[in-house]
Amino acid sequence: MTVKQMIQSRQQQRIGELAQKRQAGPHVNPYGTPGMSLQGAGDYRKIVPVDKGMVQRVKQIAFDHMQNGYGMSDGEDISAAIRDYTMTLAPEDRLSASWTLNEIFHQEAARLGEYVHQQDPGWDWGKPFDTGILAGYRQGVDITA
Repeated sequence: MTVKQMIQSRQQQRIGELAQKRQAGPHVNPYGTPGMSLQGAGDYRKIVPVDKGMVQRVKQIAFDHMQNGYGMSDGEDISAAIRDYTMTLAPEDRLSASWTLNEIFHQEAARLGEYVHQQDPGWDWGKPFDTGILAGYRQGVDITA
């Protein structure tokens, strides 16, 4: 057996060992958020109770997007806030909590958009408007109650 054949044989053996290790444990999505898995998740798209302080934070982020970016943002702040909160929960609760908070955020952003459009009918997402009109805005109803 040549050195090249020995190296190839060892590489094949190592690949087999790695494949067996991967199959023995739970599947982890390498492209998803660390700590999140769809394995055994069932229908995670459901509204679940979440911390009221976190609900307020999510709504405030939606408001900040409207006030500072005319409804637009890169989404990093809301993603980080939801990720940080969900990682404090039990793994089996994370997907539904994340989905719930995303729904709250999008509903609040939509309500803000409707409110601004009522005050300024010519407004569209990302287009500047007088942010002073937001002083009369009241947050939406808590969908988790």
